[in-house]
Amino acid sequence: MYIYVTAYHHKLYATRFIQMDIILHLSHLSFRITGISANEVPANTLLFCDKGKEADISFTYNFHFRDTLPTADASWTASYQRPSIMIWTKGMLESRLLRVSGPGDTYAFYEETSPTHANIYFLNTWRDQLNIDTIFNSCLALERRMSTIESYILHCSYIVHDNHAILFSGPSGIGKSTHAQLWQQYVDDTRIINGDRCLITHHSDGTYMANGWPVCGSSGICHDESHPLSAIVFIEQTPDNQVIEETTAHHFRRLYAQLTINRWNQEATNKAIDWMQALIGKVSLVTYGCNMLPNAPFPLLEHLSNLKP
Repeated sequence: MYIYVTAYHHKLYATRFIQMDIILHLSHLSFRITGISANEVPANTLLFCDKGKEADISFTYNFHFRDTLPTADASWTASYQRPSIMIWTKGMLESRLLRVSGPGDTYAFYEETSPTHANIYFLNTWRDQLNIDTIFNSCLALERRMSTIESYILHCSYIVHDNHAILFSGPSGIGKSTHAQLWQQYVDDTRIINGDRCLITHHSDGTYMANGWPVCGSSGICHDESHPLSAIVFIEQTPDNQVIEETTAHHFRRLYAQLTINRWNQEATNKAIDWMQALIGKVSLVTYGCNMLPNAPFPLLEHLSNLKP
């Protein structure tokens, strides 16, 4: 496993924190993370650190623990704000102030210093919570890195059936995880790979792959596996199980709503739109209304089987 102990002990936390270098592998990008300890890395993230031979490093993150956080200076331009994040830009670089839900729970400041390096300043008072999946991964702005290789994170439950990926997507609470569990329980040769996220990659040969991701929400299901992407299914709750006919434009809007896109960056948004248009031409998109009973997977299974060439 590419986790390297540097023999440096943090002065204030010598008995608890031994700093390490982490090599994180996602798709075919590799990231070096420095300045943190083993017990501060979420268990799901560690699943993506053991990949055999080390690849070239695409980006380096340096963690720094502080009692107070720095702020963006006058050389940065404020670009976007919502309760959980503030964004500044400087040319092609970006800075982020990270919060849970507002100014009272700010925990980190992310600042890119070059196209291949960022410093992450993290409050000491939040350090015991760094190993929470969402806290840790928000510090890395990974969606920003992945978009450079035409790869995007979809909010979905990711299953593999017959060695092909099927992604159940839609708003939170619509029943994605429940429907995935029904497939795993009642449909042969089916497993859940991730209960909440999937990284979709576009390969040079025109194919799309569904990849694991180190965040899985409350499902607790997280595996580092990649499978050819067969279909994206937008789930709705209906009394009867039925495929719902929708236009390509409607499917496009559903897909756009569930992808992680830096919408404050117009260039990045335009690239994501181009990527979605290409994907829709290659991957089956289906809207499925279901009642979440044991027989719910089977009409969809038959429909998807008929779509195969």
